[in-house]
Amino acid sequence: MSEISELVMKRMNEIDAEIQSCQSYQRGSGDLESKPEGYLRLSKSKGYCRYYQCRKGENTGTYLKKSQLETAKKLAQNEYQESVLKSLNKERQLLEKLYQFYSESAKDGEHFFAGPEELIWSNMREERKKLVDPIVPDDELYCKEWLSETYEKKPFHEDAPEYYTESGIRVRSKSELIIAEKLEKAGIPFYYEKPLYIKGWGTIHPDFTVLNVRRRKTMFWEHQGMMDEEDYREYATERINQYALDGYYVGTELILTHETKNRPLRTRIIDSTIEKYLL
Repeated sequence: MSEISELVMKRMNEIDAEIQSCQSYQRGSGDLESKPEGYLRLSKSKGYCRYYQCRKGENTGTYLKKSQLETAKKLAQNEYQESVLKSLNKERQLLEKLYQFYSESAKDGEHFFAGPEELIWSNMREERKKLVDPIVPDDELYCKEWLSETYEKKPFHEDAPEYYTESGIRVRSKSELIIAEKLEKAGIPFYYEKPLYIKGWGTIHPDFTVLNVRRRKTMFWEHQGMMDEEDYREYATERINQYALDGYYVGTELILTHETKNRPLRTRIIDSTIEKYLL
């Protein structure tokens, strides 16, 4: 439901900017500084369109000659601006009600958004929650269900270095260890090397399958850790291309980080990536 609220807010911001533009025009700003009185009437005869300026109380109006085309344009623009402004204000009022409907009181200094089925559930006593199956699970239940899948993990070579997160998840590199621990610290649910089938490629094991809890969106995080090696770089590039061909795009479903031997992954990059895509 948070996505709905965000879309509503985004549209309201767009409307506010458009309303401001219309109001600026009405105040006389912009290229059309003088606004002729009345409205424009169009009449088509023998394939030709004629323009008439209708002032207050007039039905037929005054015929506008070709030399007065600019007046016709201004009249048409005035009516267009007024109609748009009226419609925008009406839409803004409706969206404001919708936004309020999805909004709940501030919690911990921040607002979060939910639909009625989520609000009702969140306001229920814990004893009652135990008796009810929610239509839409809350974040805690959703994450629990999301993390309930089991899968066969890729084996590690016997001589592979051992890197373990505080929760006991084994990863293959120091950089992956830092990413995993950053995810754990941020409370981001994730799987390590969970199988994913890619059309035209087969089953792969993304480094991390992660969940944006707020958006309830699953994403895949690939850390490309040896980009200075040509063979690895070629493989990594083709792998990302195959992601795209199967509908997983960088920045939408796919998160990428990179490093080379001389340019190691910086923790600041990990932090900003988590903030951008997962919080």
